[in-house]
Amino acid sequence: MEATRSSPSVCVRHVSKTYPVFARRRDRLKAFLGYARSLQGHPALDSVSFTAYPGEAVGVIGENGSGKSTLLRIVAGISPPDRGTVAVAQPVAGILELGLGFHGDFTGRENAILYGSLLGLPAHLLQQQLERVLAFAELGPWIDQPLRTYSSGMAARLAFSVATQMEPAVLVVDEALAVGDEAFQRKCIARMQELKERGKTVLFCSHAMYQVVGFCNRALWLHQGRVKAFGPAAEVVTAYQQFLQGKSVAESSGQIQARQREQRPRVLEARISPGQLTGRSEDLQVRVRVARPKAGLPLHLAVEFREPTGLTVAACSTLWDGLAPLVGDEEEEVRLIVLRPPFARGPLEVLVHLADEHGLRVLDTLVVEPPLVVASKGWQPGFVALDHQWALGS
Repeated sequence: MEATRSSPSVCVRHVSKTYPVFARRRDRLKAFLGYARSLQGHPALDSVSFTAYPGEAVGVIGENGSGKSTLLRIVAGISPPDRGTVAVAQPVAGILELGLGFHGDFTGRENAILYGSLLGLPAHLLQQQLERVLAFAELGPWIDQPLRTYSSGMAARLAFSVATQMEPAVLVVDEALAVGDEAFQRKCIARMQELKERGKTVLFCSHAMYQVVGFCNRALWLHQGRVKAFGPAAEVVTAYQQFLQGKSVAESSGQIQARQREQRPRVLEARISPGQLTGRSEDLQVRVRVARPKAGLPLHLAVEFREPTGLTVAACSTLWDGLAPLVGDEEEEVRLIVLRPPFARGPLEVLVHLADEHGLRVLDTLVVEPPLVVASKGWQPGFVALDHQWALGS
């Protein structure tokens, strides 16, 4: 449930932050001597405003370079804003850059005490909770080894354990969970959920959208240093994913035109038959003709069905289905047959992707024109019609 308390624990108003751009070596000297204002700057944040309340988790999302880390550093008190105001309930704990607040030559146990003191945790309280902190981190015998021998995931475990044991009023987490294994990520999410239920505030930055939707009440989408959207997590994440899908298609279209002039694998043509589905009694065929620079070059093929907003409804791939790579002539035709297609409504965009033999690089993408038309008896919210039946009574 979204928190509705009148007094916010985080209040950011019109915050801006600009970093100087050093075109020459002497520019660094200018900045050091206090003449940074004369240098050209890069606006990392531009008039960003949002609030977060006790008992609430706010996800911070956006592309790389959108200003997420800068914003979280400002909220955590590590970096001051150039303009605007920031009010944050204390104490605040930030899990930001890996290794921040740690010393490489100290053991895990010593770094736990050091990091706790930097976060403001009283020494006597930390000593009382030290064993619980170390148990949560699950470092075993490594706890008495120098931190420089730790992996990034082990360092993140230690930092998260110390920061959350002090039960801050505001916890700021910037992609720290990305380096941990799945089991530890679940453990961290459960711990953050406990803090949220106790009335703490969590600012959570992640590229894992399922974590943002599942854990956060609201989400803040930053784009080029500005607030693109701020609201319920599911709505903002959906808008962000649609933006990324549209950007991907636009980039693919431009790349396709360039690739057609090059001697490299590409999709020459793709046709759908039938072009309109009127029921589930007929099969759907997608005929694809591909070209390769030389015969025998191994390739994989995928066909994707998308609804108008860019969400993938279904996809088929020769790689996912366990087929060997295609190794035909310089031109080769492949057919995808979808048995009794389950699509309930349309139109649906059909995209054909050509990938390398490992499926790691998409070499070409073709958007089939016109889209697939699906004639339905009546509107329904879903795009897939399930084979089902109802049973009444016990």
